[in-house]
Amino acid sequence: MACLLAATVVGAGATAPLETLRIDGLPFVLEQRTERGKLTSDKTGLTLSASKGTDLYVNADGSKRADATPRLLFAPVGDFIFSARVSAAFNAPFDGAALIVYADGVNWAKLLFEHGRNGKQGVSSTVVKGVGDDAHHGGREGGSVYLKLARRESLYVFYTSPDGKVWQMVRNFSLPATQTVKVGFSSQSPLGEQFTAQFSHIHFRAAAFKDFWQGE
Repeated sequence: MACLLAATVVGAGATAPLETLRIDGLPFVLEQRTERGKLTSDKTGLTLSASKGTDLYVNADGSKRADATPRLLFAPVGDFIFSARVSAAFNAPFDGAALIVYADGVNWAKLLFEHGRNGKQGVSSTVVKGVGDDAHHGGREGGSVYLKLARRESLYVFYTSPDGKVWQMVRNFSLPATQTVKVGFSSQSPLGEQFTAQFSHIHFRAAAFKDFWQGE
């Protein structure tokens, strides 16, 4: 089922009560962090805009860190499969929109549809456990891609797809089990003036995947 916001949240720094912010089909109270951007919704999903200088990043030796992006998070329990179609008109290098897994500032991961320094869009990922571990998963044609995140026990798996039907597994990892892990949506514009992404065809299923390679 496509998921829709029950309410619209507007403005950088907006602080709408968390209990009023829900997405149809997600049985969770949603946490919004929009101090550095703007979140709105319509009947096709949600739109998340990032202000200038926003980023979620840790480099490989831990000497550079950024944890300032607009995001919408929820806390699933147990195994799950979570996916969305991400669409965007890119402007500046490293503009991007992501599905994220977030425990805290030093334990998180993101699957990112971004505008590369070469002027082409592609998919990358970062897994942070104290320090960052980046990976690039190739270019993507067009202005949209399907992203998927699945968890089975302590294993997380990232997937991409051009059509939301046939998936490619791009990365698997674990995060510290002692943390309360949240997942959700994020956008970033570290070098640009602003970046806006649309998340649609949002699906969540509380189940363990049976096919590791497809996440289904």
